[in-house]
Amino acid sequence: MVGAGGEVMRALARLAAVAIALLPAGTEARPVTATVYDGWYHGRVAYCGGTYRHWGVSAAHPWLPCGTRVTVRHRGRVLVVPVRDRCACNSLDLSAGAAAALGVPLDGIATVDISY
Repeated sequence: MVGAGGEVMRALARLAAVAIALLPAGTEARPVTATVYDGWYHGRVAYCGGTYRHWGVSAAHPWLPCGTRVTVRHRGRVLVVPVRDRCACNSLDLSAGAAAALGVPLDGIATVDISY
């Protein structure tokens, strides 16, 4: 069963490639609900590799491929955030650093506009 994990990761990578191929070029900004990662994840390994830094700038998304750079807009602030993790959310999970830079409340949710 040692190789099963690698097979799953390759299958997920293929699905992600299909998902990004289906995205229209020059996607317009669309509103989504953004939440903030719990600090409990700080220091843990992210789905896309690397270590999650709570006060760094990153995001989790349920289906965008790892490494996708998402432009996030909230109340006149704009930040480009890389997708470095997966989430069980229906929208976007921001690191605390990204949320703070955008003015998103660290203990709540906010509607943001994203494009990728």
